[in-house]
Amino acid sequence: MSEMHDTKSRILDVAEELFAERGVDRVSVRDITDAAKVNLAAVNYHFGSKEELIAAVFARRIGPVNQLRIEALDELERSAGGSGLQVEQILEAFIRPTLKVCGSNTPGSATFSRLFGRCIAEPNPELEKLLRKQFQPLIDRMDAALMKALPHLSRSEIFWRTKFMFGAFHYWLLTKDKALPPWAEGVDVEEQTRKLISFAAAGFKAS
Repeated sequence: MSEMHDTKSRILDVAEELFAERGVDRVSVRDITDAAKVNLAAVNYHFGSKEELIAAVFARRIGPVNQLRIEALDELERSAGGSGLQVEQILEAFIRPTLKVCGSNTPGSATFSRLFGRCIAEPNPELEKLLRKQFQPLIDRMDAALMKALPHLSRSEIFWRTKFMFGAFHYWLLTKDKALPPWAEGVDVEEQTRKLISFAAAGFKAS
């Protein structure tokens, strides 16, 4: 790894950690440069501004996951030959790539999960706009697939059910290994994933 790439990655790692601990609004560029042991010129060279640095922190995690999700939908639709997909297939395409890229053993995944959770709990209009832009291609593809799979539902109804599914999915990512009662232990991530898909699919298909 080149020194330049190493510096850029270190800035991203430190910014992600600080944003997760304090919130995006409470972290200055000076906080990041001090913790990363780099000068302001390095941040300006690699990112240009704090806003671009924030965008890069999210794009680094969200981009690869959403690309895999879209590729999974592409493959399913090719295999379906023009027929609509099953709701469970669409949910599988959404959930599996997250576990592949952001699994519990992936460096930085726990930090980014905390950061994403903080962003949901502490809304920021500019950050919401940024995330909407990064997620929009995936949302458009999922909307189209779900409307084809569930033609009796309005686009508004699909939006709300998707929103509730996102909430359940993110909460599960944050808590899947935590505070399990003895009678619920021993359920591995694969089985939890199947349960989540089944639960979410039932919500989409409810009358």
